[in-house]
Amino acid sequence: MIRPVLAAAACLVVAACAEAPLPPPQASLDAIQSVRAANLAPMRVGDFTAAPGKPADMDRSVSVRAGVQPAPGGSFAKYLGDSIAAQLKGGGRLDEHARLVVSGVVTDTHVDSAMPTAHASLAAHFTLVRDGKPVFDKTLKVEDSWSSDFVGAVAIPDAFNHYNGLFGKLTEALLADPDFRAAGRAG
Repeated sequence: MIRPVLAAAACLVVAACAEAPLPPPQASLDAIQSVRAANLAPMRVGDFTAAPGKPADMDRSVSVRAGVQPAPGGSFAKYLGDSIAAQLKGGGRLDEHARLVVSGVVTDTHVDSAMPTAHASLAAHFTLVRDGKPVFDKTLKVEDSWSSDFVGAVAIPDAFNHYNGLFGKLTEALLADPDFRAAGRAG
C-alpha cells in the first residue's frame, strides 16, 4: 500500500516540475479598449530582444525550484513583442506597413517561489519610431507578489502562472502610458 502512494506522490512532483509552455498571446478586453481609447495610429511591431550583457538563459527559460518553463519560440523577448502585436491587432491598430514601429529590449525577468511571499517581475525598454525618428523611449517594469505554498506541486505552477501574467500587464502598461499614447496618436 505504501509503494503506490509513494509512486503517486512522485508522479505529482515530476508533473509539477515538467516544462509547461506559455499559450500564444491573445488580446485582452482591457488592452483593446486602451488601444481604441488612445486613438493610436496604426503601427507595426519591430524587433524585441534580450538586453545585451544579460545572461543568455534569461531570455530562454525561467526556473522555479525544480520546474523549468521554456520561452515560447525560444525567446521571452519575442513573446513580449508577440503580446503587443496581439493587443494592437485586437484593437485594429496593427499594420505591417505602418510608419510607426514599436520595439523593445527586455532588461529584467525574474520569478521565484520564496516563502512566505513569492515574487515575479518583468521589465523592458521600449522605443517608438515614426518615419525613422524616435518619438518614445522609456523603460517600464511590472511586478507581482503572492503567498507561496510549501508544496512544490502547488507553488511551481502558481509561480509560472503569475510570471506569465506579467507579459499582459507589461503590454497594458505600455499601451496605457501617457507618453506612449501621445507619441503614437493618430493625426
